[in-house]
Amino acid sequence: MLKRSMTEKQLKIRQQAFALSVCTVIFMAVYNLCTWHATSLGYLPSFTFDFERSIPFVPLSIVPYMASGVFFCLVFFSCKNKNQLKILTWRMLFVIIIAGIFFITVPLRFSLTKPEVSNSILKLPFSFLHTFDSPFNQSPSLHIAFAFIFWSVFKDLTKWRMFLMIWLILLGVSTLTTYQHHVIDILTGAILAHVSFIIIPYRKKNPKYRSCWLANYYFISGWILILAALLLHKYFATEGLILLLPALIMMIIGYCYQKNTGIISQFMPTVKQNMYQSEKN
Repeated sequence: MLKRSMTEKQLKIRQQAFALSVCTVIFMAVYNLCTWHATSLGYLPSFTFDFERSIPFVPLSIVPYMASGVFFCLVFFSCKNKNQLKILTWRMLFVIIIAGIFFITVPLRFSLTKPEVSNSILKLPFSFLHTFDSPFNQSPSLHIAFAFIFWSVFKDLTKWRMFLMIWLILLGVSTLTTYQHHVIDILTGAILAHVSFIIIPYRKKNPKYRSCWLANYYFISGWILILAALLLHKYFATEGLILLLPALIMMIIGYCYQKNTGIISQFMPTVKQNMYQSEKN
């Protein structure tokens, strides 16, 4: 019995290591191909909103930003079963490939000038980024898409859950404060992640997870409305920011569905009952 248990554990580790290896190879291939394509084009445009020039450069935020690589490896070994590992792998491959298509068809570059880093310790990771990363492959941000996918696994952990959530939030913020991404990259990265949740659902046949799956439609609507509000504000008038209100409502509804708080489930039967009574009368 003990020998069988050890074999199953080793098999699981091999599966996790294999999934990590596949995603790493595909990521490196797609990312480097897109970088090569961008450098061959010469001039590349960038897209920024006016308020982005007010975003401060925070050298210390390079720490959570670089942690994405650690999470990339850790998340595969945090899966509790084969199904979760399979869903994680397909989601990672999906966002990598779709993002790569956008990097090639709509190439963008980061445009803000990155200040010099005086701290000798923090200067090392920035030097690493300068050497191995590039100002291309911007929208959608894979850092953001990955962060959402990481959380879809980490949220089921009993230990370190709150720590990981805070760190992933800092990771998302750091994409802006390290001057690696623009706001449009963040929004499109979030949209891409939620698209992957809809197309590749976890436990699709389990009714318990249906509300979580539906929540992603509201989250996507919220992110799209935020993007639309900023675009209307940029190109037309300040009144476009009114779309932030329905965006907030979509996010709240999505949160209620995801947490299965009962607000929606209690509200909908009441609506149906009232409609039935109206037809009856």
